[in-house]
Amino acid sequence: MLEKINTKYKQLKELLKNSNSKQTFKNWLVSELAYSSNAIEGNTLTKKETELVINERITSSSKPFVYYQEAVNHAKAFNKCYEYIENNDKITEKHILELHRIILTGIDDINAGFYRNCMVRISGSRVILPNPMKVPKLMEDFILWLQNQDINDIHTAINAHLKFVSIHPFVDGNGRCARLLMNLLLLKAGYSPIIIRPRDRKRYLDAIENAQLTQNEEKYNKFMLKMLDKSMQTAIDILDTSKNIEPDDKLLTISEFAKLTGLTVATIRYRVKQNQIKPYLYSESGYMLFKKEQKNKIKRK
Repeated sequence: MLEKINTKYKQLKELLKNSNSKQTFKNWLVSELAYSSNAIEGNTLTKKETELVINERITSSSKPFVYYQEAVNHAKAFNKCYEYIENNDKITEKHILELHRIILTGIDDINAGFYRNCMVRISGSRVILPNPMKVPKLMEDFILWLQNQDINDIHTAINAHLKFVSIHPFVDGNGRCARLLMNLLLLKAGYSPIIIRPRDRKRYLDAIENAQLTQNEEKYNKFMLKMLDKSMQTAIDILDTSKNIEPDDKLLTISEFAKLTGLTVATIRYRVKQNQIKPYLYSESGYMLFKKEQKNKIKRK
């Protein structure tokens, strides 16, 4: 897996030498990570709704306003991560508290940017989290550990994520902050952020819990590396313009492709997940696009 990731690292690095590709990459990540990270926490905004509220501040009365606030806040926090990278900042407690403050602004202003002062539990989990009295010292040790790690090693980012969620320093927003920190470190090292799709939520949470309960991180590391590999490939597919598309050769959305094949969207997604078919490419927003000719291939499965 590491060999595959390293190969994709070189591909991505080459693609990002183009300034337009860099901007496309960032624009895609802002909404993609806001959508996926918030979805893990129960936010039901679609990708399109997430993009619209982030880019145009368009909301709908059909969803709770807090969901839109979470999307906007995550986008702001991610842009702040880019600032840290561009300034070559060494991550400190101040940076983490600032990210948390942005994440909870307008949602829970009392706790935004402050460590918890009460016991918390993860719903449905058997993991016992640290006493709040221990949190400041645990975070101090965490920062010291982080500053002494090889920042270019992907395991540093993955381990930082696990350590952070295991401390669970805040009343709310721990998962979002942990993923932001991990992805900040991955971007800083030249990799794509890890995108945890909603469909992978259970496996993601199970991998974390297994590592916390057994103190064995093998399953967790394997899962996260697999997600990184997938995320790297998605980024490459979005940025690689070497695939020439004829002007009259219209690409199909997954809904259009499902209608063409007579299958459901869910079935198409399952076939993609099982590597039975691969989208021709991904749009800048990460949507799967197909060619009509692929109909024959999927029918034979």
